[in-house]
Amino acid sequence: MKLIQLVCFAGCLGIGWTVQLSSLDKISLDFFPNASVILAARMSSSFIVNIPKCISSSQFTPTTIRPAVAAVGDKVAMPAVTDTNQIKSLHSSSTAQVYFAGEFKSVSCRIARDLVSMDIDDGNYKLTTVVGYQVGVEVCEKTKGPFCNRALQPSSIYRVNFFILDENAVIRAHTGWSDAIQTNNVTSFTAYDGSFLGRAGGMIVITVLLSVGMFVLVVGLIVAAALGGKKS
Repeated sequence: MKLIQLVCFAGCLGIGWTVQLSSLDKISLDFFPNASVILAARMSSSFIVNIPKCISSSQFTPTTIRPAVAAVGDKVAMPAVTDTNQIKSLHSSSTAQVYFAGEFKSVSCRIARDLVSMDIDDGNYKLTTVVGYQVGVEVCEKTKGPFCNRALQPSSIYRVNFFILDENAVIRAHTGWSDAIQTNNVTSFTAYDGSFLGRAGGMIVITVLLSVGMFVLVVGLIVAAALGGKKS
């Protein structure tokens, strides 16, 4: 009987039952690393934030990350959220101040590092770096699915919290709310920097293709520099 109840409880969580934030594991995250120029970007209707990488747990398998965004009145205010039921979807509650912005796959340690891989088809090396997540890139009327990463308001203050789901789509952990971040006070579209618009789900990924010749040249320069250093 107890086993049946446990299975039922887990299944109900997977389809959206309320989860208390106090019962979730806490994942440490530096949302805005000082050394990153890109993650320091602030625009009038969006900003870029670091994402959890290399998440490991002995209790569950991190599979999906679901970012939540909270509009707060000032830089010291914290969202009054105690359970996941208080975090809405903009498709069902367009005026929600705290909402889920989307979902993306958990970033493994292998992808989080700079990855050089061989593309057999065109003879190029691909250098891929996961940079972060851009909050505020979508128009809800044009998006499908349960969530919307709506463009933010200029000169407004927000906080972000990443929720980690397991393979059964059950929320198991979160990062806690980020420091407050304020969008730029820019109302003219011509002054808006939209260079990162169009990234699926808000993910910012830099991909650079290097020709085989260029890759070999770079490696050769590194080897030559190392040999030169030994001789001197």
